Amino acid sequence: MTKKHLNNEIIYQIYPLTFAYASGSKTDLYPSGAYGNLKGITSRVKYVKDLGVDTIWITPFYKWGGHGFGYDITDYRSIDPIYGDIDDFKELCEVYHHYGIRVLIDQVYNHCSIYHPWFAESEDKKLGFEDFFVWADAKGFDEKGKPLVPNNWTSIWDSSGNSAWMWSDTRKQFYLHSFDWSMPNLNLNNREVQNAILDVSKFWFDLGVDGFRLDAVGHYACDPLLRDNAFDEKGNPIHRYDINSQGGAEFVNRLKQLCNAYPVPKTLLAEYGYDKSRQGIENTKKILAESRCDAFFTFALKLNGGLKTLGTTLQNEMRISPNGEKLNWAFSNHDLERAPSRLFGNQYSVRKSKLLMALLMTLPGSICIFQGEELGLPNPKTMAECKNPANDPLDIWTDYDSPWDASRAGFAMSDSLQDPSRKLALHPSEDQYKYAVSRQKWDSDSMLNYTKDWIRFRKESPFFRRYGNIIPLRVKKANVIAFVRTDADDNSRCLCIFNFNKYPVEVKYKGKRHIVRGEDYILD
Repeated sequence: MTKKHLNNEIIYQIYPLTFAYASGSKTDLYPSGAYGNLKGITSRVKYVKDLGVDTIWITPFYKWGGHGFGYDITDYRSIDPIYGDIDDFKELCEVYHHYGIRVLIDQVYNHCSIYHPWFAESEDKKLGFEDFFVWADAKGFDEKGKPLVPNNWTSIWDSSGNSAWMWSDTRKQFYLHSFDWSMPNLNLNNREVQNAILDVSKFWFDLGVDGFRLDAVGHYACDPLLRDNAFDEKGNPIHRYDINSQGGAEFVNRLKQLCNAYPVPKTLLAEYGYDKSRQGIENTKKILAESRCDAFFTFALKLNGGLKTLGTTLQNEMRISPNGEKLNWAFSNHDLERAPSRLFGNQYSVRKSKLLMALLMTLPGSICIFQGEELGLPNPKTMAECKNPANDPLDIWTDYDSPWDASRAGFAMSDSLQDPSRKLALHPSEDQYKYAVSRQKWDSDSMLNYTKDWIRFRKESPFFRRYGNIIPLRVKKANVIAFVRTDADDNSRCLCIFNFNKYPVEVKYKGKRHIVRGEDYILD
């Protein structure tokens, strides 16, 4: 493995709980195939290799507390037995490296589980662990004696309410949680916490991983004074003190120093959300320029406002990282409903999925494809059909219901009644089996082969495989995305027009008329 950083790599994201199961692990507790495991990922290396991707990113497979689907870690150095053991992981790395594919794994350093031993020791104020988490006294008490939260910071999502603070009866203080109350924030302003995390990082680097996808990087550390955030005119918090702190940046740079200590430097792909205001964009541009991370997974193409917001989104992203050197683009991931259904609803078609993939491949920077996206999978028609309580011994999916379950459901290698995916606790719905790999593999016009062709074209193209800029064009017609793609030096340009309508549209650029067929694109 000789690559040193992401460049314009194509990354395939794997959600191990539903990707694939294979027998043979020493820790196999559920041979019924209810849950995907590391052996399953290894077993599909030829499929992944055949896609043509450069790198895989595996979401968490560590021991976890049962609240955050792997993002609530209870032991940073141990693999949950449902996934396998260290030997299984070493084998996975060796096999993927043999096929020339790099391996990135998720690391969750902003928070851990309330069941992690560090939290219990910090809650009890054990020597050396007193400040491992962000603790704060109550601001006061209400008339009923209930403690008042230290400040007005809010959590991103939390089953207990909106506040980012939870009271500990044991310690008689509040602890900070950027996400659910079950995942307390580690105090990355504390040098000893940083040292402990760096030891964890070295452990995985030494096992053979090529780098990390860093979860929730923007939340690393916080204002040591815990000052209140201000609010904008719409009542939305202006996240000045609870995210994007100097302490977090310092820790990332220490981590990158460790990455660079290896003969082939390790890669850091950072999940990073930011304020889309002018001030937020300028601040983010500065942070990205100074950060030593190789690329940033920014949720750019989540597109809550649909395709109509894509032009503005592309423009904003290119402002924070000119030429796209540090941008990572994705339409789908484990935290979103599948893009074809999310963006098109009942108007979904395979052609529209192909257009999304083509658009993704023309963007400068690295790209993430989520498992099943290469097949054009829409959401299951009904999630209840995907859940298999009879083969969910841990009750992971039985009583839980979330919009992102739609993307986390497994996908099928074949439409056979014997396909292993049918045994998964969260399996494909019956309507999704028509998108099975076996149905698409030999069809030259399939979404699967279309994706492979585009990956091959991008990697072989002297133009699209390089960094460059995007100049969005204003098009009056709805559901038409048009921009000029340049190379890094602006020596070459390509007009890119994507028509998501079912009928032809005309786009004029520099006096030239371009007719784009329905659900098609042109590159000129």
